[in-house]
Amino acid sequence: MSTTRKRTGRRAAAGLAVAGAAALGAVALPGTAFAGGGTISNIWIHPGGEACVAAHAESSVTGTGSANTPGLKFKIIGQTGVVVTGSGSPGPVTSWSAQTQAGWANWQGPGDYTACAKNNGTVDVRLNYVTIDTV
Repeated sequence: MSTTRKRTGRRAAAGLAVAGAAALGAVALPGTAFAGGGTISNIWIHPGGEACVAAHAESSVTGTGSANTPGLKFKIIGQTGVVVTGSGSPGPVTSWSAQTQAGWANWQGPGDYTACAKNNGTVDVRLNYVTIDTV
């Protein structure tokens, strides 16, 4: 095998490894936390898996989500690590929305909030999106 061919093969393998690691990180880790909001979209969530996106909120948080089939349970988690009361979907759903804001009984105060979609089922489910918007 020529030296050029070996280098090309190594570069391709390295590129695939980096791309694979980046894709895995998007699924396995929460989204980057930043004020304003964020979205994770068009991924498959395996049984037991969860996809989350986070943002900093000063006065309100809205989470929305969608799946291709019922199978994901959605929720908003406050900076205390506790699920925001009333924000969880009642069970596996195809569409979800929840909100909390300053002055509401379930508001946990300014800080970081996370919107998550979790697959508690036994088959892979396609997450269309999970979004968090904050003010």
